[in-house]
Amino acid sequence: MLPEPWAFWREPMLDRLVLLMPAAETGAVAVVDIASARRDGWDRQDTQRLVAAIAEAGPSVVALDIVLSADCRMSAQNTALATALGRVPATLGILLSGDDRGVPRPTPTIAATEGLALPDIWVAAGAEHACAQFEAAATGSGVASLAGGSDGVVRAIPALAVAGERAYPGLAVDAVRLHQKLGTIILSGDPAKMRLGPLQLTIGPAASLRFRPSTDETQMARTVIADAVMSGGAARTFLAGKIVFVGDSAPEAGALRATAQSPLYPSVQIHADLAEGMLAGRLPLRPVWAPFIEGGAGVALGLVASVAGALLAPVLAGLIGLALVIAWIGGAVVTAILAEVLLDPVGVPAVVTMAGLAAMILQAARTRRAEIALRRRIGQLLPPDVVSRFVREPSLMRLEGEERVVTALFTDVEGFTQTISGIEPKLFVRVLDAYFTGMTQIVLAHGGMIDKLVGDAVHALFNAPADLPDHVDKAVACALQLHEFAEAFRQRPEMVDIRFGRTRIGIETGSAILGDVGAADKIDYTAHGAAINLAARLEQANKQLGTSICIGPQAAQLTQMPLRALGEIEVRSFGMVEVFTPIGHLARHPDKGEGLVDATLTPGDDFARRCADSCKLDAFASIEGARNAGTSNLDAAAIDEDGEFPASRAGEEAGAAHTDLPEGSLDGHVQLGQVLGTVE
Repeated sequence: MLPEPWAFWREPMLDRLVLLMPAAETGAVAVVDIASARRDGWDRQDTQRLVAAIAEAGPSVVALDIVLSADCRMSAQNTALATALGRVPATLGILLSGDDRGVPRPTPTIAATEGLALPDIWVAAGAEHACAQFEAAATGSGVASLAGGSDGVVRAIPALAVAGERAYPGLAVDAVRLHQKLGTIILSGDPAKMRLGPLQLTIGPAASLRFRPSTDETQMARTVIADAVMSGGAARTFLAGKIVFVGDSAPEAGALRATAQSPLYPSVQIHADLAEGMLAGRLPLRPVWAPFIEGGAGVALGLVASVAGALLAPVLAGLIGLALVIAWIGGAVVTAILAEVLLDPVGVPAVVTMAGLAAMILQAARTRRAEIALRRRIGQLLPPDVVSRFVREPSLMRLEGEERVVTALFTDVEGFTQTISGIEPKLFVRVLDAYFTGMTQIVLAHGGMIDKLVGDAVHALFNAPADLPDHVDKAVACALQLHEFAEAFRQRPEMVDIRFGRTRIGIETGSAILGDVGAADKIDYTAHGAAINLAARLEQANKQLGTSICIGPQAAQLTQMPLRALGEIEVRSFGMVEVFTPIGHLARHPDKGEGLVDATLTPGDDFARRCADSCKLDAFASIEGARNAGTSNLDAAAIDEDGEFPASRAGEEAGAAHTDLPEGSLDGHVQLGQVLGTVE
C-alpha cells in the first residue's frame, strides 16, 4: 500500500482500532500525580518527601517521569533525596537532546544478537539527565521522551533509543525490567525483538512500542495524588508492590501530549499505559508485513470489484463491492481485538471502492454508448417518441410474446429482378439506400415499425410493439404517402434509365402474435398471424388488379379513410376476399404503361354509404372504367357493346391472369363480375 507520508488517513484510522482493543488492567501499575500539590509550590524538598513516602510504601519500582537535572549542588535536600532513591529500585527519566550533555547513568546492560536490524531507531546527540548523586543512588535510567506523528499524536513510545553512543531503554521498559528483577535486555532479529525475561516484544525497525491509551476511569483508578501519599494512610498501602510512576499532569508542567484518547493526556499516564500493556502481553502491533498483506488484498479485492463492476448490473456490483469493504473492515476490527494486530481499515476499502467505481463508470460509459447506438438503430425501425417511451419505461416492450391487433403493411417493387439485372453493385446499393431511406422515414413518421427490409420489400407493422391510436388510418395514410414517394422516385432520371418499377402495397388488420423468435445467438422480433399473410398476398394482388394499394376487409372496416371497393378476389389459403383501395388513389396500368388514372371500381354493398354517389356507376361507366383504367389483366377492349364479355375471350384472359401470378401469390384468377361488378 501507500507509504506512511501519503497515507494520511491510516494512523487516525488505526487509532480507532486501538481504542476498540480491551484495556490492559493488571493492577500492577500505579501513578502518583504531583499536580494538585503545585498550588502551594513544588521544590526539591517536596520531591524528597514524596520519594521517601513512596519508598516507605514498599513499591516494586519507582519510575520518575521527572528529570532531576536542576540544582545539582550538594545539599541536605539532595542528599536526602538520593538516600530515598537508594531505598527502592528506581529508574530516572532522561530526555533526548541535540546537545551532548554527558553520559546518563546508570547504563543498563543491553545484549544484541547477530542480524539485529534497527534502521529507524531514535538517535540523539545526547540527553538531559539527573544529577550525578541521584544517578549513583538509582538502579536504572530510561528515556522519557515522547515523539508524536505528523499530526502531533503520540502513538508509540521508544522501547530503545540512542543518546550519544549508548543505547537506553524507554522509561516503561526499564521499569518493567526492574519489576522482574532482570539485569540484561536482549535484542535480536529482523524485525527486531526485545526480550525481558518471559516477555518477548516486537519493537520493529524503529525500536518502539505502541500503547493503548486508557480511559479516564482507568486513569483515576490507578492514580493517587502526591499530597495523599505524603500524608500516609491508604494511599501508601495502594502503592505497595507496584510499579509506581511519578509525574505531573498540570498544564504548566508542559507534560501533556495528544493521544488517540485525548488531546491533553499526561505523559506519566502514557508510560503507565505501556507498562500495563507489557505486563499483560497486550500491545497494539503494526507488523512490518502489514503493508504487503494490505497491498495484496487491495489488488485481489480490487480486481474482484472491478470485474463485478464491469460485468454485473450496477446494483449487484455495488452490493458485492460493499460486501468486500465490510468484510475487510470487519476483519481488521476482529484482528485488532483478538490478536492486537493493526491492519489499515481504510486503504484496502478505498482501493476496492475506486476499482469498483472505475469499472462501473466504464461500464456506464459503454452502456451509454450502446444506448446511443441502440437508440440510433431502433430509431431506424421505430418512431423517435416510441423509442423514448421504451427507454423511460422498458416494461412496455413485452418481447417475450404477446397477442395484439396490428395493421400490417407490405411493399414490393414490381420487376425489381429485371431492374437490377446488369447494373453495377455500387449503383445497386445506392439505389436501394435512397429508396429505403425515403420509404422508412415515411413509415416512421406515421408511427409504424419497420419489421424487416427484405430484398426490395418493406415489411411494416402499426400498433406494435407499443400501442398506436388509429393505427389503421395511419397505415392507410402511410400507404398513400409511400405511393406518392415511390412514383416520384421512379421518375428520377437515373431511375428511368434503369426502368425502376412501381411500388405495390398491401394492407390488412388483424390479431397477430408478436415476440422475439429464434436461436440463442440469433433472434428476430416478428409477427405471426393470418392478417400478416393476407397483407403480403394483397400486395401481390395489385399486379392483377392494376392498383398500387390493396386493402383487406378488416382494415377497410376499421379505417375512417375513404375507400373504394375493388370487389372480391380469390386468395390462396383465404378463399374469396373483398378488397379495397383508397378513393382518389392513382395507379398505372402494368401492361399498357398509360398515364396515371383514377383506379375507381364498383364498391361492394358493405361500403356503399362510404363510397356514396361517386361509386354508383352505370354499365357504361363500368365499361369505360375498365377500359381506361386497365383494372386487371383482362383486356377491356374485348367487352362488346352490350356490356358482355365473350366466354372464349374471358377464358383466355382469366387464364392469363392466373398464369401471370408469381409463385406463392394469389392462387385464383380474378373474376370478371367480381372486379367490374354486374352490368345491368
